[in-house]
Amino acid sequence: MSRRVVIIGGGFAGFRAAVSLADAGYAVTVVDNRAQLGGRARSFVDPATGEVVDNGQHLFLSGYERTLAFLERLGTRDQVVFHDRLRVGFAEAGGKQYHLNCPNLSAPFHLIGGLLGLTSIPLTDKLRLIQIYADLSNLVDESVAQWLSRMGQGPRARKLFWDPLTIAALNELPEIASAVGLKAVLRVLMTKPAAQSRLGMARVGLSDLYAAPAVRLISQLGGQVISGKTVQSIIIRDSKVEAVLLADGTRFETDAVIAAIPPLALRKLLENSSALSVYPGDPDTLLKFGSSPILSVNLWVDPGTALPEESFVAMIGTEFQWLFKKTGYLSLIVSAAHHLLDWTNEQLVELALRDLKNCFPLMDGVRLIRSQVVREREATVSLGVGMESLRPSSKTRLPNFFLAGDWTATGLPATIESAVVSGEFAAQQIFNGK
Repeated sequence: MSRRVVIIGGGFAGFRAAVSLADAGYAVTVVDNRAQLGGRARSFVDPATGEVVDNGQHLFLSGYERTLAFLERLGTRDQVVFHDRLRVGFAEAGGKQYHLNCPNLSAPFHLIGGLLGLTSIPLTDKLRLIQIYADLSNLVDESVAQWLSRMGQGPRARKLFWDPLTIAALNELPEIASAVGLKAVLRVLMTKPAAQSRLGMARVGLSDLYAAPAVRLISQLGGQVISGKTVQSIIIRDSKVEAVLLADGTRFETDAVIAAIPPLALRKLLENSSALSVYPGDPDTLLKFGSSPILSVNLWVDPGTALPEESFVAMIGTEFQWLFKKTGYLSLIVSAAHHLLDWTNEQLVELALRDLKNCFPLMDGVRLIRSQVVREREATVSLGVGMESLRPSSKTRLPNFFLAGDWTATGLPATIESAVVSGEFAAQQIFNGK
């Protein structure tokens, strides 16, 4: 039985694999190159206010069962609060308000019923919802924009529902994102019970939700977590990984390795190890995995400001796409924010305030106390048309070297749930080889 396992990467994928293995009695070492654990889903303390701020706001779907099971194991499941049903508020530029409020009906009629009641979508587009439902199992790899056009969804329905859903769920533009990913999301929303289609938010920072609890649990089970250290290479002997070598010269002898890191980081690791050939496909395909950014502007406003009732609202017809009410501040989000990354902080704050006032006229006189811009340049991989077939399984050409990460072949878009599932897949490969 393999007893020592080194896991490279301290995000959702790496920690899910680590906890699974530690629970089974394996001696686990997690190594991450960042001083702050959590990968691309982490939080930090704002030095000026003491508020805990996420590096990018994440919504949770109640149908993401593996993520919730992981949080249950960590003892933090109750820190994610869901609506009582699938409900989303929409605020259009100019002040118009719409609400998706899905009834408690059996699937798929809860979502169809909610969309039928969404006044912003034209009736002709609503009548084609059954056609969309019937096409969910058709895995033709086309862009979301192409698929929606083929499904007869017009520009108004696109603008007010489908495009915001696509960009939020896939972190990519509908003209780029593969419809395979959106269909995976819709299968959760339209085929699982209504109770599994609710949206929720964590009431603690992401690091407190899973990274810190995972570190504590792994330590309690005899493992260790090392942050701020870079893995230089893997040492291969007799067609197996024998050790992991850090950049500072530290060497960890190991019986198995899981690389829970992004595609380009994996390629660099394999190049440094003279081991590109162990990748399960053509290693050059790793260069095709681009990334998509998420931009957040956090605004501390006068406590007397009139705020929306909802904890999160989709913003339509503006650059910023979502408004989240946090404890003490507002967070405005742009997913797939390629075109805004090089704007100055001052320009982005000005844009955020303008979009905020445009969608919520009652906030026209808002007084800004403090602002903060967070750029997560490589928030997710960009899974465009043609990329689905390039996603690798957890196995490599070495019997004790495995892959994990939201970008691997999980059957899900690059979400937290995909990362967690990938960690479980990789751990299971080690269990299978014992």
